[in-house]
Amino acid sequence: MTDLSIKPAAIADVLAEEIIRGDIAQGARLAQDRIAARFKCSHVPAREALQRLVQMELATFIPKRGVRAFSLTDADQDDILEMRLALEPLALTKAVANVTPVALQEMEHFRLACDQAKDPISWEKANRQFHLEILRPCARPLILGRIKQLQRLSAQRFHARWRETWQSTSDKDHVAILRAMERREEKTASTILRRHLSRG
Repeated sequence: MTDLSIKPAAIADVLAEEIIRGDIAQGARLAQDRIAARFKCSHVPAREALQRLVQMELATFIPKRGVRAFSLTDADQDDILEMRLALEPLALTKAVANVTPVALQEMEHFRLACDQAKDPISWEKANRQFHLEILRPCARPLILGRIKQLQRLSAQRFHARWRETWQSTSDKDHVAILRAMERREEKTASTILRRHLSRG
């Protein structure tokens, strides 16, 4: 990165994906001066980027130890899945009632991006976006914000456990969810989503 005008949000987005992928190890110190040097910016945007990572729950501020990349136990991941199973079918039920043809086209775009992905990193990002897009029509910012955080946190599990064995495939559940949404069958869509998430 050599852009002197780079914004804190852009820095945070780059670091967030590196944390999620495991390129930055869990518990690793995120030094403000190193970030500033890497992105060729002052300490102000570097500090703001770290604050954003803490807000995203991808980093933790520890007194006398600075900001550290998040560290999740297996129990934490189980809790994340339980929260997703509670919130995402709820949001999807509300989304089905509000979905539009334009929104369905956008969802289809990300569904195809998943199926056409050539590598696990591209697939995971498209998959995460698909799962957010199908819920977006619920128009509940508080619920969506929490779900987005949970999806980011659970993405780490994929990269840690399954990235090396990932194989390109067409996801039949994604298709089934969209077809149920087109038919306004909210219970069917939510049931498929719950089953789909439980497999993770």
